[in-house]
Amino acid sequence: MSLEQTFKKYRCHLRSAPGMWATYDGHVDVYAPDEDEVFSRAVRELARTSFPDRPSLSSWVLERIELLAD
Repeated sequence: MSLEQTFKKYRCHLRSAPGMWATYDGHVDVYAPDEDEVFSRAVRELARTSFPDRPSLSSWVLERIELLAD
């Protein structure tokens, strides 16, 4: 891995997994080095902001990822 890593902006479309909580179906915009990191970064962002009770990847279902233009 190079010292200078390029991050791109992605939109992660996801929804909450079935459970005993309010449902969420939407998207989170995150910066990531590649698509492999997008879902986990989106879940961390949701856990940090609106859904602190759902920090686990298993609490969410990935719908799709799109690369946003700079």
